[in-house]
Amino acid sequence: MKAIGDVLGKEIPVQQVGDEEYAEIMKGLGLPEFVIPIVVGIQESIRNGSLEIESNDFEKVLGRPVTPIKGALTQIVNANAQSK
Repeated sequence: MKAIGDVLGKEIPVQQVGDEEYAEIMKGLGLPEFVIPIVVGIQESIRNGSLEIESNDFEKVLGRPVTPIKGALTQIVNANAQSK
């Protein structure tokens, strides 16, 4: 959230919730019951760092260096602003 906040020039609040509350939020958004444990598990993996794998796979697939996150977000925000 820091990256998008930097691009937008404002602080973006992050709501920290536990797994049970997150599951309830996802249920309230209409996610099918069988999907909720999957998305909760993904969030848990993100939180504990098990998905932090460095690789150059995207560069191989794209055939070029990846765009840094701040640069990509800036492009998206600017394109969105121009389309309005």
